[in-house]
Amino acid sequence: MKTVEQIIDLYKTRAKYYSPLQSKMRLIQSIYNGTMEVPLPDLEESSMPFAPNLMAQGIDQMAGRITSTSPQINFSSAKPGTRTYDRRAQNAERAVSGWWQKDRLPLKMRQRGRHMIAYGMAPCVIRWDWKNNRPTWHTRHPLEALPSTDIIPGQVQPNDVIFAYRRSVGWMRATGYGDKVVALTNDYDVAPDTSILMIEYVDMFGTQLVAAGYQTADPYMPISLLESDGSTLKGVLLENIPNPIDMVPATVPMRITLDGAQGQFDNMIGMYYQQAKLMSLEVIAVEKGIFPDTYLVSRPGEVGRFLDGPHDGRSGMVNIVSGGDIREVQSQPGYLTNPTIDRLERNQRVTAGIPAEFGGESSSNIRTGRRGDAVLSAVIDYPVAEAQENFAYTLEQENRIGMELAKAYRGEEKTTIYVGTGNAARPVTYTPNETFEHTDHVVSYPATGSDLNQLILGIGQRVGLGIMSKQTAASLDPYVDNPEVEKDQIVAEGLEQALVAGMQQQAASGQIPPLVVSKVMKLVRDDKMELAEAFNKVTEDAMKEQQELQMGMEEQSMDQLTADSTVAAMAGPQAAVQGPNPSQENLGSLLNALRRGASG
Repeated sequence: MKTVEQIIDLYKTRAKYYSPLQSKMRLIQSIYNGTMEVPLPDLEESSMPFAPNLMAQGIDQMAGRITSTSPQINFSSAKPGTRTYDRRAQNAERAVSGWWQKDRLPLKMRQRGRHMIAYGMAPCVIRWDWKNNRPTWHTRHPLEALPSTDIIPGQVQPNDVIFAYRRSVGWMRATGYGDKVVALTNDYDVAPDTSILMIEYVDMFGTQLVAAGYQTADPYMPISLLESDGSTLKGVLLENIPNPIDMVPATVPMRITLDGAQGQFDNMIGMYYQQAKLMSLEVIAVEKGIFPDTYLVSRPGEVGRFLDGPHDGRSGMVNIVSGGDIREVQSQPGYLTNPTIDRLERNQRVTAGIPAEFGGESSSNIRTGRRGDAVLSAVIDYPVAEAQENFAYTLEQENRIGMELAKAYRGEEKTTIYVGTGNAARPVTYTPNETFEHTDHVVSYPATGSDLNQLILGIGQRVGLGIMSKQTAASLDPYVDNPEVEKDQIVAEGLEQALVAGMQQQAASGQIPPLVVSKVMKLVRDDKMELAEAFNKVTEDAMKEQQELQMGMEEQSMDQLTADSTVAAMAGPQAAVQGPNPSQENLGSLLNALRRGASG
């Protein structure tokens, strides 16, 4: 384990190394949030951007398409064909799916999708949730993450990672670190809203949390929580949590680029600034055209002066002058202003891959929906596929971390978790050491590069062509949580329809007495039982009545009178005693005639 001083020194090195990347991230953040200010140095002022925020539109649309489908989890059976091992693999799949569902991982993946597209990385920490006895995913902001410098795009797990963020003194006191605040600042009266730098160091050996502040050369001066010249960063250890597994419980997937982390829209920052600046200047020029600049021009031999004014035209007040005339000077934007703004917008769309369809528009040269789909596909399919494959590999590593944590903390304990929603929810009971005997599995998206709408249409077409089974389609459909349970439900519904059709036919032909039909109908109509349960109950009641009748009971109720016919109806028409058919009667008559002839 590292000391506090070593962690602080490593933090300083990492912060300096990642400073250029984080500066770009902050620019992206300000544009996305709409807080960027456009500097106008000639006017000695600044304004909010008036240009369309293509970056926010592109980030939301791309991230939404990447995470619109949920990946599938597949564990291989140790002995395929052996029911015990096949069930164990299915149990492992359902247990991990339950972790995802309870932790709301699909919602967290939407946040990570935005981080990946905008910042080029999507860090996450996997910890053990002691309250719910399962692993939990903690999504971290890329501006807080400082992974080991040897990580390259395509890798997922760094050797170690530092998370630097700020928490208030009030938060520290509420979480039981009040004495640490005093030890850090040498002050008992620190304001609760004062923020403190938190340095969280995560590696294979554990997690260490350090609160840091800046100390001047005078050791008797209280530590400042804001950096100042000539100060030294000092810290105090808050937590030291050992890591029970041989893996770093953190992942930092990065967007694949030539070098380091880079967002998809980094190259459009300059164009967006220039477009926003031109738009601001154009708006100022239009405003001046409405309220033009006013000049006082002296008459020959006189000195012009204002008796009342000068007043801005927007004030509605009258300028009173002496010895001169007021003239207005109109200013119009240059004739190339609008074409330049439009060209900058097009350059942004082409550079960052933001088609007009993202904003609900269509290019003027697109006439058919098929052509529009082809253009949109050419722009977004490959980036979406690449991000989905990256996230699939990342989730494999994170699932392994979660399984190892479960084996380390609850290895021999049985845990039950419910998987599915509504009536489809099913309990899954697993023992980590037994269920996760091996952690090798595959996480894959149904069809990388396609969003939800394209996926559903493609699956339906393949099933219709007969080149894909319905069970495979159910495993690829993101709306089907558990294909096995869904298959059982489909079979049960088909048998229920057959049962209803059979009962209707037998009731219409008189093979089932009306009293039996009314009893089944009443149980189903009053929502006391389902059809199959009501059918079984009426059958069991009829059999009990028949047994009581055979035991010599004298008084017979209406149910007892219909017991024989009910049992026969439940067993089906083939079980009833059939009389001789015409051919059998003719054969009997022939045998009787032959017998009489022989005796005579």
